[in-house]
Amino acid sequence: MSGELQVGGGAGGVAASYEDMLSQADVLDLAGDDLRQVGTSLAGMIGEADLWQASLLCPGEVAAVQVSIVSASSGPDGALWAGGEVEVTARYLRVAVDVYQLADATLAGAEEAFWTAGGWTFGAVLPVAAVGAAGVLVTSPGLLAMLLLADKDDALNEVQNLIYDDPWLLEALTRMAPGAVQGTSFTLAALLPAGPLILSGLTGGRWPSGDYTTSVAGLAALLRQAGHLQDTGSFSVSPADDPPQTVSLDADHAVQTIFEQQGALGAQDGRVQIITVDGPDGPSYVVQVPGTQDWSTQRGDNPVDLTTNVALMAGDDTVMADLVADAMREAGIPPGAPVMLTGHSQGGITAMTMAADPDLRAEFNVTSVVTGGSPVGRVDVPDGVTVLSLEHTQDVVPMLDGADNPDRPEWTTVRRELSDAEGSVDGQRGPGGAHSVPNYASTGALVDGSDDSSIERWREDNQQFFGSGQAQQYQISAQPG
Repeated sequence: MSGELQVGGGAGGVAASYEDMLSQADVLDLAGDDLRQVGTSLAGMIGEADLWQASLLCPGEVAAVQVSIVSASSGPDGALWAGGEVEVTARYLRVAVDVYQLADATLAGAEEAFWTAGGWTFGAVLPVAAVGAAGVLVTSPGLLAMLLLADKDDALNEVQNLIYDDPWLLEALTRMAPGAVQGTSFTLAALLPAGPLILSGLTGGRWPSGDYTTSVAGLAALLRQAGHLQDTGSFSVSPADDPPQTVSLDADHAVQTIFEQQGALGAQDGRVQIITVDGPDGPSYVVQVPGTQDWSTQRGDNPVDLTTNVALMAGDDTVMADLVADAMREAGIPPGAPVMLTGHSQGGITAMTMAADPDLRAEFNVTSVVTGGSPVGRVDVPDGVTVLSLEHTQDVVPMLDGADNPDRPEWTTVRRELSDAEGSVDGQRGPGGAHSVPNYASTGALVDGSDDSSIERWREDNQQFFGSGQAQQYQISAQPG
C-alpha cells in the first residue's frame, strides 16, 4: 500500500534472529557446563567418608540417600544427563544457523548466476535481433514511416508509466545489464580476428566476468580508452563563503531534516556540509555528501559527476571521497569523535564506501551512515557501523547495483511505495519523481514517526547525533593545470 513502510534488516531482521540463536546456544553451553559440574560434584559425594561411616549406624537410610545422589547426578533426570541434553540443543542451534546461512548464500548465488547467464544470452542475441529488425524496416517502408512519424513524447511517457507501475522490469534489466553488455560486446568482437582477445585486453583483463562489480570495472576501463570517465583532476576544499547555519536534528524529525538538508546542499554545485552537534560527551559530526550534479562522461570542474558514479560502482577509490575527507579535516573533526555520513543517490554510495575504507576509519570514528535512493547493497561496511537506507519502490537508482541490501543486525533498509502524485513531475509519473530528495524527506518523516523495532534500535544507537547543531558548508574548487 502507498505510504506504508516496509522495514528489512536491523534489530528485527533475519540475521539478528540468527545472532539471537547463536547467543542462546552460548547460554545453553554455559548452562550445560554448570550442570555437568553439579552432576560431577554430586557423584563425588558417594565416596565421602562421613557417608560411609553413617552407613554403619543406619545402612537403610544411607542407601536411600546414595540412590538419590546417583539419580540426581547421573540418572535419566539427573544433572549430567540434563547437561548433555542442553549441550546437544546448543549444538543443534549452531548447526541450524549454519544450514540457514548456507541456504541463503546458495540461493543468492544461484539468483546472481541466473541473471548473469540471462544477460549474456540476451546480449549475444541482441546484435542478430537488431540486424533482423533493421531488415524488416528496410523492406517495410510503411512500418518505418509509422515509427518515424510516431509521437516521441507519448512513447516516452508510456515507457515512464510502465517503469513506474512495474519497477521490477527495470530491476530485471539492471541485474542482467553487466552480462548483456559483455554478451553484445563479445558477439561483435568475434567478427574481427582475435577480437575477443583484444576486447579482454582493452578492459584490463576484467572481461569476461560474471561478477557484477568486475563487469562494471571492465566497462569503465573500456570507456577510459576513449578518454571518458577519467577520475582525475586537481581540486581543493575550503569553507564556503556562507556563514554557518543552525540546524535542528531533534530525534522526532532527524531523518526528515537530514534529507531536507541534502536537498538544499544539492542545489549548490560541488559542496559538502558538516553539522557539528554538541552533546554531553562532546561534539558529534554529521557529514553530508550531495548526489550527482554533472552527467557528462568527461570530468569538468565538479567531481560530483557521472565519472564518480561509475568509479564507485566499479569499487574504485574516488577523488570525491578524498575531497569529502579533506572537508572533514578542514572542519577539524578530532579522532574518536562520532561521525555520521549521509548522502542521497551518489552521495550515499560515497558515504558507504568511505565507511568501508579502513584507512579513513583509522583517522575518523565513522559510526553511522544514512542513505537515500542509493545503490549500496554490495558495499561491505564493517561491524560497529549502523546503516539506515531509504528506498522507494518505483526508484530505479537503488537497483543499479543489481543486489538487495543485506539483512544485517546493524543495517536497516526502509522501502516505501509512492503514490501517483508523489511520483509525478509536471503531471507525468516516472522514476525521476520517485528519486527526488523531497520525496525522501517525506519518507524520512514517516521513519521518524515509526515504532518499528529496527528503527527504534537505530535511534537508540544514534542518539549522539540528535540535537541542535551548526552547519558549515565546504566548497570544492577546481585548480588550474
